[in-house]
Amino acid sequence: REWMYDLLYTLYENEEGYTESLYDGVGWTEEVKTFLRYNANKALMNLGQDPLFPDSADDVNPIVMNGISTGTSNHDFFSQVGNGYLLGEVEAMQDDDYNYGLD
Repeated sequence: REWMYDLLYTLYENEEGYTESLYDGVGWTEEVKTFLRYNANKALMNLGQDPLFPDSADDVNPIVMNGISTGTSNHDFFSQVGNGYLLGEVEAMQDDDYNYGLD
């Protein structure tokens, strides 16, 4: 069991460095690190282990939690990204679709 926590902490330290390089410039580093710790704890708990860090879901920025929540369905129409299922409406293309402005 100790090897699992050692490995997780090694991975966390790696993610800390990566997070700093990405988010220091925009000032989001600490918020992202809070999520990293929460996510590491979640992985441990999914394996039936005790959490390593003191962070909980309540500590994570609500915007981040909303993005990973599967409790409600949300969908971004323009980017076609979401956590729910949405069937897009499509129609077959026709040659006339390309005749725009060629009168």
